Amino acid sequence: KYANTPPAGAAMSQAAEKLNVVVNSVFALQIKLVEEYNGDVVNFAGDAMFVLFRADDLKVAAQRAAACSLAMLAETDKRLKSMEEMGVDALDSQLFLHIGVGAGKIRAMTYGGGVYDKAEFVAAGPGLTEAKDAGELAKMGEMVISRTVLDLCQDLGPKVEKVPPEKLAAEGLEGFEFYVLNSLQQTPALPSITMRQECLMRLSKCDNADVQEAMRRFVPHSISACVDYGQSPKEAEECRRVTIMFIRLLDIQCDPFDYSKPETVEVIQKCICEIYSVLGRYEGTVSRFQIDDKGTVLKIVFGFPMMAHEDDPVRAVHAAIEIRKNLKERLTVQSCLGIATGTTICGLVGNEVRLEYTAVGSSVILAARLMQNANCCILVNTETQKASSGSAVFEKICSIKVKGKDAKVPVYRPVESERRITKKLAPVRDNSGILGRDIEINKLRQHLEEYVNAWKRKESLRCCVISGPAGIGKATVLGRFLGIITERSNPAVRVLKASAEAIESKTPYYPWKKIFAKLLGVDAGKQATQFTHRACMNSLRNILGDDFEEHEVLNDVLPTHIPTLGARMNHDTRARSEKLTELLCMLLNKAIEREPVAIVIHACQWLDNSSYAFLKQVMLRAVFPLLVILTTRSQEVDVELSEVVEAGVMVDQIALEPFSPDMSVQLVRKTLGAIELEDQVKEAVWSRSHGIPLYCVEFARAVKDSGGAPLNELPDTITGAVLLRIDRLLPAQKLVLKIVAVAGKDVSKELIAEVAPAQFSPEDLQTELETLVSEDILFRDTRNGYCFRHEMVQEVVLGFLTFSQKRLLHKRIANYHLNAAEEVSPAALANHFEHAARGMDAADLDVPTAKRAVWFLKAAAEEAMKANAHADAQKYMARHADLWNILPASAEPFDLEMALGLVDGNEKLLKQVLDQFITNTSTSLENLKTTLAKAIEENAAPSAADTGNSSPEQRKKKALGSDSWRDTMRFGAQGIASAASTLGASLLSQKAETVESSVLEATSPHEIIAELQALEDSFKAVKAGMPAGSGQESVADGESAEKDGRGSGKPKESRPTSKGDDLLDEMMKEAPKQLVMDWSAALA
Repeated sequence: KYANTPPAGAAMSQAAEKLNVVVNSVFALQIKLVEEYNGDVVNFAGDAMFVLFRADDLKVAAQRAAACSLAMLAETDKRLKSMEEMGVDALDSQLFLHIGVGAGKIRAMTYGGGVYDKAEFVAAGPGLTEAKDAGELAKMGEMVISRTVLDLCQDLGPKVEKVPPEKLAAEGLEGFEFYVLNSLQQTPALPSITMRQECLMRLSKCDNADVQEAMRRFVPHSISACVDYGQSPKEAEECRRVTIMFIRLLDIQCDPFDYSKPETVEVIQKCICEIYSVLGRYEGTVSRFQIDDKGTVLKIVFGFPMMAHEDDPVRAVHAAIEIRKNLKERLTVQSCLGIATGTTICGLVGNEVRLEYTAVGSSVILAARLMQNANCCILVNTETQKASSGSAVFEKICSIKVKGKDAKVPVYRPVESERRITKKLAPVRDNSGILGRDIEINKLRQHLEEYVNAWKRKESLRCCVISGPAGIGKATVLGRFLGIITERSNPAVRVLKASAEAIESKTPYYPWKKIFAKLLGVDAGKQATQFTHRACMNSLRNILGDDFEEHEVLNDVLPTHIPTLGARMNHDTRARSEKLTELLCMLLNKAIEREPVAIVIHACQWLDNSSYAFLKQVMLRAVFPLLVILTTRSQEVDVELSEVVEAGVMVDQIALEPFSPDMSVQLVRKTLGAIELEDQVKEAVWSRSHGIPLYCVEFARAVKDSGGAPLNELPDTITGAVLLRIDRLLPAQKLVLKIVAVAGKDVSKELIAEVAPAQFSPEDLQTELETLVSEDILFRDTRNGYCFRHEMVQEVVLGFLTFSQKRLLHKRIANYHLNAAEEVSPAALANHFEHAARGMDAADLDVPTAKRAVWFLKAAAEEAMKANAHADAQKYMARHADLWNILPASAEPFDLEMALGLVDGNEKLLKQVLDQFITNTSTSLENLKTTLAKAIEENAAPSAADTGNSSPEQRKKKALGSDSWRDTMRFGAQGIASAASTLGASLLSQKAETVESSVLEATSPHEIIAELQALEDSFKAVKAGMPAGSGQESVADGESAEKDGRGSGKPKESRPTSKGDDLLDEMMKEAPKQLVMDWSAALA
């Protein structure tokens, strides 16, 4: 439905959200029935759910399951019929259930624990296998039960049909018996207290903190963080690009595990702990764990809120390689893995009784299909391969056909034997390819010369930190510095370099392992072997001489396997760390004494705590001059290295600034091949990149790939970098950003507090705003409002929001502006009301809000016309017409009560309100008279029914048809009464109510003529009493009439026309008739 709606990412997320909303509405109905029949929803799997019925007697459980299933089918059928009558969207009215019921022993297990203390509940056994087989046999709207269930339900009088043998054979179920259950003659007995109620009563007696701590093991970090900060789990619902991994665990023969064997449970527990160990490093989240006849399956998500990274596809690929390798080598367990990257809705499935937080979208389905096609290997989709191609080697497999996709899907397999590719800091030989960084490069050149002179004189250590946000060009400047070092000689400077990596941010001493491996001349990527151990020992003895101490702590950093002398050092982590620091600092000092050394560490924002602490100790314990060059995204270098600065170490920070607009355009032209750019492209480059070189280059490539088409979505590289920055914020701070992103510019603190009243105290809100300003995400403008520092950050935050969240925020913001003291333009109000009114389809239209949008679109067009902004006026006009056309025929596109609330002291708005009232009432009166005339005519005409020559069906149709005028007149009279009452015209309102009651009581249309005439007379009196200039020729006092020439018999002067009037006339030719009438009244 949304496939052809650009942009593609937004369309797919909207489709996923729509599907999630609809499926949840069905789930809510089923969950209610499950509780009534004393069942328990164990888990959800896409659009399916697994329900467990437990009882002391298996017969009781089976009978309740069968009765509950029939109730589910019946209630779903009622829901679909009611939706069809209401004319609801086709997606809602095409959902059907098919249910399978099995019975037997179930093993319920809790897996997990270990270092990360996460757990998963899962059930397996013959009963589950039976239920899944039965479910696959059931057609839409059917329920299939196994032979076991049928035998257990004989007391209830089941009516069944046997599934044909050929159908069983097609599903590989020869020799089994399954039946379609149509009904039960009796209903099973239900307990007075359900299982859930009993559980809640038991929990109420426990300490709430203990309950939360126990439940935390089963809940994703995104949800537990919301709970910790006092927010609803709904706040964690977001639309985002994630990477999904499905893992199927099999035994060594690539067969599903047999859970009837006691040893299986222990093997799976070890597998889960191994998987959690890897996921702890790469920060993935287990979203689902299920066991069936096809194997043991885990669904893992990389990129959940508060767990997202700019390189989630890379993390998923390397985690998959490591998991598969560890399971096979350590546990002799085979695995099939499927990985897909795409836009999903990360949100809640179920209702308030039973919830799960998961990812929903087409990429989830694709990842599952890839797992099913993987033959004990790893398969990934194109998006994952593209995002990971710089860090892993892939081979393309022939495109495969997967279930649910019309076209074949290109599939890639990572080469697991290859080592991970890491970005190398390559020296850059000259400045010719570097724009706008000459000053910074010259500073680094000067630092190098000063260091060499200091080393000759044995003076102090020097440290230089290159800082700036992601994409600012730190690696480029550092590469040029490395090129400068390689160019010099006499003396030559030895470079020990390493890059910290986001994936290894929890690996102790990760960059230092590379640095010391380089120093000792061994390969840093290899595990400790006899060869690497011997090479390290020889190098250590050569550098340290008699000072060398062969100690086991060196194994933590070097590829050695020095024997452990005792257990005491292993348990005393502080003493172990101190001993390692002592030995390694001594090694560095001996190396620096021989020759000048520069230690270069790139991306220090990813340094683990041990590495950062050791870096400080290296600078504090340096006996001989050492040059340290660091790059980082942090802007608080002086704070982070304060201990070093206080000790007298010279630390110079080179902060890279964004490019100027001219330099940004120059970089884009260079990327595109020195072509001339149009002015609008230049403006777009600056407004969306704000001078960040990486963003300029990525936008240039995106423009080149788009072939001149407008860019509707940010490139993934930019989104990932911004997302990483936003995702590390607290939930409350992210909520503030979402409100500001929807509200636009000049967002006041009062607006934020009003939109989310339960989330913040005034003090907390001020603190969050100050934090966001200090983080350079928001800035405070001259009117003391808040807005985003960069437009692209606002785009990314808006991309987080689901359609429903945006709609809700727009409505709250619009209502705040209506009641606020400050003046807001009609265009801004129209924008908020229009977004709040429109649903994901026409059936989801918010009619009252749409009325307000129509009103403000009209006012915005009028303002634009007065400002001679004719193009803008035409756009507002088109939006007005579009919204008008989708309003239901029974809805008046004007809310008089709302409009009257706006006219406090505003005569222009009052005039528009009264004009609209007169127009609407005049139209309604004409409709009432026309309807009554037709009713009298039909009532007077003889028919076959009157002569008795008609059938009963004809007479019934005639009777129904003769009363149809009553509903039309009642509705029209109600509208007039409501509008008149709001306006304060009580007599007119009473007359309209009299017409309404007469319509109900009259036996013939002739009886309403008098009441309708009285209503028309009352309306004429109301018009006569309105202020001059309102409605038609009003009866005002004589002085006012004489002033405009109407009381003296003089002809009324014609209004001079303008160019704007001619344009308005042209626009009116294309507008609907009703729209012309309203505009003429509004602009009279």
